[in-house]
Amino acid sequence: MKKNIILGIALTLFGCTRTAIRYKLPDIEKMEFEYELPRLKMKLPTFLIYQGIYLNSIAATRLDRYLKRIKNTEINCIVVDFKDAHGFVTYDTNVEFAKTIGAKIARLDIEEIVKKCEAHGIYLIGRIVVFKDSILANYNDGEFAIKNKEGKIWRDKHGSYWVNQYSREVWRYNIEIAKDIANRGVKEVQFDYIRFPSRGDFESVDIGDVYDKEEAIAGFLKEARKVLSPIGVNVAGDLYGYTIWFPRLEREGQNLKKLAEYLDIVCPMLYPSHFHDDFMARKNPREYHIVYESLVRGDSLLGENKLVAYIQGFNLRSPNFGPEYIENQIKAVRDAHVLGYIVWNARSNYRLLWELLDK
Repeated sequence: MKKNIILGIALTLFGCTRTAIRYKLPDIEKMEFEYELPRLKMKLPTFLIYQGIYLNSIAATRLDRYLKRIKNTEINCIVVDFKDAHGFVTYDTNVEFAKTIGAKIARLDIEEIVKKCEAHGIYLIGRIVVFKDSILANYNDGEFAIKNKEGKIWRDKHGSYWVNQYSREVWRYNIEIAKDIANRGVKEVQFDYIRFPSRGDFESVDIGDVYDKEEAIAGFLKEARKVLSPIGVNVAGDLYGYTIWFPRLEREGQNLKKLAEYLDIVCPMLYPSHFHDDFMARKNPREYHIVYESLVRGDSLLGENKLVAYIQGFNLRSPNFGPEYIENQIKAVRDAHVLGYIVWNARSNYRLLWELLDK
């Protein structure tokens, strides 16, 4: 089923909402990053299967404008927020619990979006933010929230609310939304924030009887795939780029190889701005090497071709950001021979991407 879907597609609204984490690499000067070309890979077409952009739910209300703009460019897929990082469910959902907790805002007509994307030959991906969820965290006196030892709802360093990663009710709620959008025509569900928070007063956290963090995140994805695969939808997941370079991210509970077992598509977030300043600091252009060498390493670790890179389409900690910066990342994806890329800009402002594609 996954191969058929992939073959088929071959034919927070301000700033960057994904928090940078600052892991210090051991013996950075001694690490080897070079990979020779050509690599022993199956031969792929010269175009990329995934060549996409992300649209927040406000931008998606202006879908016609984006479809007109990407016409005659290489862009062939769009990621749309159907459950965002605040916990709002942005379409007329059939999931009753979303209505009960006040999460439904229904600014998007999902059937119309599916219809328009199909008419324009665009592969539609539905993004669902899972464990960062202010709406659910504040429902019923924080029944599903991460709490502190005083019994109050816990917030991370940035003031964001998180729901309990161990809660089967939280799992079921998000899977029901995924199933709902799949039944209404979305061909791929992309889970984001499938992790524990990165920053905050963790000493004060009390989430009851707990077990291994990686098992919690993997357990959610395993359950999601069990429900979604039989109805013919791809299951994708967004992971920190550092999951490729470290065996595991213990704080966040992300482990590339373990989580990839339950994902059809793995989307590492390879924004150069989100890597430590010393990471490939002497490489030029740095943005090319971070994306290329991460993908080659990740592909080798997984042993199968299922990587789609999120690349940087926003100006953060990147003095040379511009059309060429985006182009270098796309070139890196092509050279790595993975499935493709999705450009991330939280505001869905792709002016510089358009400049590049109009060359």
